Amino acid sequence: MIGKKRPIWAVLALLALLSAAPDTPPEPAGYWLGPPQGPVPATITGGTVIHTADLPELIRQARPVLVDVVPAPRRPAGQPDTMPWLPQPHWAIPGSLWIPGVGWGEIGAPLASYFHDRLEALTGHDRDRAVVFYCRPNCWMSWNAARRAIADGYRNIYWYPDGIEGWQAAGLPTAVAVPEGPEAR
Repeated sequence: MIGKKRPIWAVLALLALLSAAPDTPPEPAGYWLGPPQGPVPATITGGTVIHTADLPELIRQARPVLVDVVPAPRRPAGQPDTMPWLPQPHWAIPGSLWIPGVGWGEIGAPLASYFHDRLEALTGHDRDRAVVFYCRPNCWMSWNAARRAIADGYRNIYWYPDGIEGWQAAGLPTAVAVPEGPEAR
């Protein structure tokens, strides 16, 4: 009924329900195999969670390897190969390497090998070199990619769950990235 007054306790309860943070799931034992978007854990065993307030200083001081794992856009289904297709530019944190697909829960041997070899080259074979993984907010893909690097023996891994949208919302600079690896366009 329009205009009907609600008791104050009902309004307060509704506000509390709406403002409550969604439950954060626990870390899975292995890689996340469910939908890539959704509530993510607040932690990553063997790594460090970093947020927008601290990431620019880490970049300035440690010069970490920055790895964006957002999936590459795909040509629309049914669009002929003869028709031009130009996906929108992909914005990333400046200096980032974009390796799409490496954040899926299960990846094929060619991508796993590419990821391993590329990280080795980017870190100069230094397992203590800082590496930051990100994608979008509430995205498991960066968590999986960070977990994959930890499992590969890297000891200074950062997971940035705020994603590129968190970076942009803070007014920080971006640059266009080009995908590389087996999952690139």
